[in-house]
Amino acid sequence: MAYYMIECFEPDDWEDSALVDRAPKLPGVGSWMSGQRFSGPVPEPIEFSLLDTHNDRMLEMDNTEALLITKKLLGALREAGVDNLDAYDAVIRHEGAGTVTTDYVAVNVIGLVSAADLGASNIVGGMKGGLIDVDFEGVVIDEGRARGALMFRLAENTSAIIVHERVRDHLLDRGFDMLAFIPPERWMG
Repeated sequence: MAYYMIECFEPDDWEDSALVDRAPKLPGVGSWMSGQRFSGPVPEPIEFSLLDTHNDRMLEMDNTEALLITKKLLGALREAGVDNLDAYDAVIRHEGAGTVTTDYVAVNVIGLVSAADLGASNIVGGMKGGLIDVDFEGVVIDEGRARGALMFRLAENTSAIIVHERVRDHLLDRGFDMLAFIPPERWMG
């Protein structure tokens, strides 16, 4: 078994891809990075705005606050067996370009997994106690503590989303070439 950090980077031939302004504040929604289900119903569709300083070309995945992914990617994750995603319809607007897309969902990844081997990882800063916001320049995943989970947020750094190699292989086979799968020991975050 192996795990990878999933990221999405702008292709070399793109310039200033779209940036989400921020996730809207919604009743019953705390942090999108807590790993917990929201306390109440979420009004849908959730409306997001893109910054006018960038164009309206969106990446396959945006993990700046709420995790925004294409409906196609959500389908492929579910095909791979990932079953811990609460997905909400999203409307994304770019006022400057006058565009609106409904091809994305906002996803809450349920479950934080404390799987970082802090003694073997390269820690460069973060919170005391080793949870939520540890800054890494390379992290070692304890696969035993990950317990075969297919996709999760790392409890030691909740901005990190980790996928099992089975999920990575499925996504690559399905042609998701905009996604990057970084070996944890080379990940910085």
